[in-house]
Amino acid sequence: MKTPQEVETVCPASIPGCVLHVEMDVGEKVLGDEAEKEARLRHHALEDRDTIKQEIRSRILQQKPPYRVYDYYHETGFWRGVATSAIFENATLVVIAINALWIAIDTDWNTADDLMEAHPVFQVAEHAFCIYFSCEWIVRFMSFKRKFNSLKDPWFVFDSFLVATMVVETWGIPILKAATGLSGNIGPTAVLRLLRLLRLSRLVRMLRSLPELMILVKGMVTAMKSVVYVFGLLAIITYIYGIALTQLSAGFEFHDLYFTSVGVSMYSLLIYATFLDNLADFCDAIRAESLPCLFIVFTFVGLAAMTMMNMLIGVLCEVVSSVAAAENEERMTVTVVEKMREVLAAVDADNNGSISYKEFLLICHQPAALQALKEVGIDPVGMIDFAETLFIQDGVAIEMTFEKFMGMLLDLRESNCARVKDIMNLYNQIQPEMKAAQKDMQEIKDRTATMEEACIDMLIEIRKLAREEVYK
Repeated sequence: MKTPQEVETVCPASIPGCVLHVEMDVGEKVLGDEAEKEARLRHHALEDRDTIKQEIRSRILQQKPPYRVYDYYHETGFWRGVATSAIFENATLVVIAINALWIAIDTDWNTADDLMEAHPVFQVAEHAFCIYFSCEWIVRFMSFKRKFNSLKDPWFVFDSFLVATMVVETWGIPILKAATGLSGNIGPTAVLRLLRLLRLSRLVRMLRSLPELMILVKGMVTAMKSVVYVFGLLAIITYIYGIALTQLSAGFEFHDLYFTSVGVSMYSLLIYATFLDNLADFCDAIRAESLPCLFIVFTFVGLAAMTMMNMLIGVLCEVVSSVAAAENEERMTVTVVEKMREVLAAVDADNNGSISYKEFLLICHQPAALQALKEVGIDPVGMIDFAETLFIQDGVAIEMTFEKFMGMLLDLRESNCARVKDIMNLYNQIQPEMKAAQKDMQEIKDRTATMEEACIDMLIEIRKLAREEVYK
């Protein structure tokens, strides 16, 4: 490449812009160096950002698997087989339900304070329930590989307390009475009845086997904050109307009945105008003496009973539906991740924890994997179309970690909606290709400039030869 001075000495004046072209070429080279430095810095920044994103994704997908008490059990054996049996689990739930119903029967028909004085039917039932729950506790306790780990399971500790109170009440107290010769109740009767009522808390175990009920419970707990705000607003409205009606109703007969004080006024508005209990008599008594007070009551009914209570129902429905969607999504995601881990462990020939294109094809032939993908809304047939895009880059087959593979699979769900994040991901994927195209265009531009310069040199030589021929 000639310098601007060299080209200026040989470039004839008949070729305008020659010196300007070379100066611009030199300037472009300087700008190109600066752009290259900036691109290098940006590349390092992108590498750091990708590293952070990969760490976050790994933390999400590498979360500890959900807690299962079975992990603390023996790998094999009689006790584990019984404790993990679906028949045993379902039988326990049935007995818990029957015991809950029996507590109601015992409360209505058993008038004896002492079990030994009760009707034989009640004695047989109590002993049968105590035997079953004691045997169930023994089976679960013997299933633990390390008995100390039983204290790490909250449900087992809770059941241990219930079984202990049941054994003390059913067998311990009668044996103590027989041994000491005491008669009557040992300890306060209310305490013994309270311990008996604690057995109803076993119904909580049934919630674990019914995920839909757990979703409703979690939704109600999540909505508590919004419900408190709605009740707070309702209390403020009731307080304001209570003060107004207490003052405006002075001198009327219904004042002494419903609005003697602010507290009584709020109670009357809550019972009659919010819960709408005997609203007709309440309004008739006010209408007979004061139409302005009746109008105020009507406005309160419109605000409290119709607007606020319906708003409360709407808030509960919205929050419960949102929690249900989130819980179902999380449950399906955890399920498919666990199943895919098991399938990968079966097809991972080199045991490196990564997934190659061949291993991916093996996964696609596993019925369990295909069923898991269908459950989360991934089309296995359509996933095959993306296989080359996922595992082949620049014509070279690559391997990816399980976390990255699952992240890509979850992004392929048909229910996913395009978001700004997806557009940015698409832009980040297209950007390298655009940069490569720009680089190719720059190379073409440089070669064109070189050819142009060579043509200029040839033109100069031709003109020199032409002038020499003319002078001859």
